[in-house]
Amino acid sequence: MTMRRWLLVLAGVALALVVVAARLLVDARSALHAGQNSEGRGDRLEAIRHYQDAARLYLPASPYVRDALDRLEALAAAAAQAGDGPSVRAALEAERAAILATRSLYIPHGSRLPDIEHRLARLLAAAEDRSVAPGISFEARAAWYMERLTRRPGPALAHVLLALAGLVLWVGSAIGFCTKGLDVKLRLRRPHAIIAGVAFIVGFAMFLAGLRFA
Repeated sequence: MTMRRWLLVLAGVALALVVVAARLLVDARSALHAGQNSEGRGDRLEAIRHYQDAARLYLPASPYVRDALDRLEALAAAAAQAGDGPSVRAALEAERAAILATRSLYIPHGSRLPDIEHRLARLLAAAEDRSVAPGISFEARAAWYMERLTRRPGPALAHVLLALAGLVLWVGSAIGFCTKGLDVKLRLRRPHAIIAGVAFIVGFAMFLAGLRFA
């Protein structure tokens, strides 16, 4: 591969990463502002939904994700002070769901989870009908919920492998298009370009399917 083609490939990858990162930041900021607007109108539940959306659009060092999680925490505290139990639970569940939605090899903002799950467990235990398992203490009920909240079921291996295979095929086809689908004057080499295009579509479909079912 010539230096020019290597530079084209690297530039394409860098551009794609910049576009994805920019889109995540823009969408997270938009969702955060929508949550602030809803909160300003006094619509607590709608604000929670927007903040959850913002917190799920994770990008390392993104200030919007951290701000959205902080707003969910503040809403839970305000709802607790107002005696609004359903909103407390909704805010804590949204915060927990957003954090777990961003996990990969590690869990960003995972240090928040123990306190969130402890509070959720006690809320769920307090809301439970006492006619269910009569004689069981509140602490035992809370411990039962806590044990289930702290479970971290992993993704299905077959679907993870499907997503990884799709990613390799998808990225490989893009590289193949740049190296084989174009000549030195950047004109299309039709057979190679068609093969690369088909492989790109198949790989991308495999990647999305793997993520959807993993």
